[in-house]
Amino acid sequence: MQNFPAITAMDTQRYQQLRQLARRLNSALTKTIPREAMQEMGEALGIMQKNTLILDTMDVAGVLMDSCLFDWIKGGKNLVERYVEAHPPTPGTDEHLLLQAYCRAKYRLLMPRATSPGAATYWLDALSGESIALMDINLSQSMSRGLGGSLATRTVPLGGYWMTTGAALPVGDRETGEMVIEAIRRENLFEDTTSAGEHKLATAITRACLDAGAAEYIRYVGGDDEEEEVGELRLMTEVKTPRRHIDRNDPCPCGSGKRYRRCCMHK
Repeated sequence: MQNFPAITAMDTQRYQQLRQLARRLNSALTKTIPREAMQEMGEALGIMQKNTLILDTMDVAGVLMDSCLFDWIKGGKNLVERYVEAHPPTPGTDEHLLLQAYCRAKYRLLMPRATSPGAATYWLDALSGESIALMDINLSQSMSRGLGGSLATRTVPLGGYWMTTGAALPVGDRETGEMVIEAIRRENLFEDTTSAGEHKLATAITRACLDAGAAEYIRYVGGDDEEEEVGELRLMTEVKTPRRHIDRNDPCPCGSGKRYRRCCMHK
C-alpha cells in the first residue's frame, strides 16, 4: 500500500467512536430541516413529482437529507453552519471536533486505488486531484471482495483520514461516469470555483447518480447491522448495470409508441 498512510488499530477504534457520535448528531441535524429545503432540494435532485417527494428507497431519503443539510444555502450558510451557531459545542469535545469537520465537508468523485480490509479504502478524487484515505469498515470489506468502483460522496476530515457523511452513491461503470461528467459540463460547473459553485456541483453529481439508479446498489448499516441514517456503506452487488434516466417526453420503453409521461411514467 505504497504512498498511502497506514491505518492503525487506534485509528479504527477512534473512527468507530466518531461514527457512533455522527449517527446521533445526524439525528439532531435532520430535525432542523424545514419543509422549504426538502421541496427545493427534492426538485433540484429530480425526485419531486407534482409537489410530492418520490423516495424509492431509504437510501434516496438519506441522500436528500444530506443535500438539504449541506447544499441548501440561505443567507450564505447551510443548515450545518446554522446548527453550529445555534448550538455551539463545548471546545475540546468530540462533538466540537465532528461539527467543525462537518463545516469543512467536501463533495468528491472518488476513483478507487487500494484497500486495507477491515479499516479503510484509498481513493483519488477526480475533482480535486487529491489522494485520500476513507475510513469505512464495511466499505473496505466490500472492496476487498471485489465489489465496488467509483463513488460520489461527501467527506469530512478527521486528522489523517476522512469519513463520509453517510450519503455515498456508487458511480459504477463507465457509462454512468460519463453521464455524471456530462451533467457537470452541461451546467458549466467545472469553471465555478466559488462556494455556491461547489454546492451546485455536488447537487448536479448527486442528481446524475440518482438518475442512473445508483441508490439501488447500496445499503447503510450500523454496528448492529440495522439500517441507520448515517451508517457505513455496504455495496450490494459485484456488477450492476444502472438504469438509464428516461425523460418524461422520451418514447416509452414498453414499446407502445407513446411518450413516457402518457404511458408508464406513473405506473
